Amino acid sequence: MDIIDLQQINVKVFVTEDSHIHYQNFIKVFNKWMEEADHDDYLNYADYSFTHAGPGVLLISKHSNYSIDNAQNRHGFLYNRKHAVEGDNEQKINRAFIETFQKCQKLEQEGDLENEVSFNGSEILFMVNNRHLAPNTQETFETVKLALFPVLERIYGHTDFTLERASEDSRERFAVQISATSNLGISSLLDNLEK
Repeated sequence: MDIIDLQQINVKVFVTEDSHIHYQNFIKVFNKWMEEADHDDYLNYADYSFTHAGPGVLLISKHSNYSIDNAQNRHGFLYNRKHAVEGDNEQKINRAFIETFQKCQKLEQEGDLENEVSFNGSEILFMVNNRHLAPNTQETFETVKLALFPVLERIYGHTDFTLERASEDSRERFAVQISATSNLGISSLLDNLEK
């Protein structure tokens, strides 16, 4: 049994340096996703692009939120699971990465983004958006690493990667900075995970 029942998992995949972010294009894309969805999971979008180093443009759904996030002035796609997920921690982390990579892949293929957005699979931020379940401590890091490491081994294969706490400030959310030497694209990482 897991020591911490991880919930509210967040994954942020940063964009490549040559990407160009135009928030209005993401609004078009998110509106299209809502219109094309064959279910009522998507609820609305929110435009926070006026906020400096903020959440950018957010697509709100019943179970998760998706955004082109600009926290700390670093653009990336942020997956934010809102509700509880069943399974052990490794299964929940695996699912979060699959959902994140699927959305990143979909964004990379969106015509409305004019082929100007791609994601850097070698730099990912893993977070738990629940300070009660996962306080920002070294103990939490050691516990989460046990479930996170095997998932990352599947994602990166034989490529070296490192994990480190994004911040040791107890007031910050628990977050792990993942850095890999791989230049594999999101599609390749998703294929590795779905094998």
